[in-house]
Amino acid sequence: MNLKSSRSMLKGAAFTAGLGIALSTPALADDVKEQEISMQDLPSAVAESVQSALGDKQAEEVEKISYEGIVLLYEAEYYKGGKEYEVYVYPNGKVAARHAHEQEEEEES
Repeated sequence: MNLKSSRSMLKGAAFTAGLGIALSTPALADDVKEQEISMQDLPSAVAESVQSALGDKQAEEVEKISYEGIVLLYEAEYYKGGKEYEVYVYPNGKVAARHAHEQEEEEES
């Protein structure tokens, strides 16, 4: 692993930890809203970044995360290689973080 990817992973982990702390803090969590939306509802710059992250995969869930009416992030969840991934994208289309879970894909009935 090279230095650039190590820094990128560290930034992603720090971002995810910070977001988790903010969402778990009762005073902040009450004001943070997560709204499920469709890919078609994403701003074009965000949709391009999300689609780039997804590659040939489909988003399982897309959410708009806002605080007091201000959109902070968009989140897309998808599965790849038996893992669940999340990509967080700022409203301007810049990828804020990517996170992988060691979780198997949910089986469809």
